[in-house]
Amino acid sequence: MKRENNAALIVFLGIVLFIYMVVNAFRHITVYVVFSSGLTPFIIMAVLILAIVILIVRSL
Repeated sequence: MKRENNAALIVFLGIVLFIYMVVNAFRHITVYVVFSSGLTPFIIMAVLILAIVILIVRSL
């Protein structure tokens, strides 16, 4: 089985994404989360997820 070259970076980005989502949730939890948080949190989460996917695909 081929070993992933970027496994440590993928794990690190995953942990950063999880921590960011938890902190963001605690800061912006209201009934209207989408309207109160704006687009920036979603853009940051999308960039982190995209980086994780690119690293996984490149290591295959």
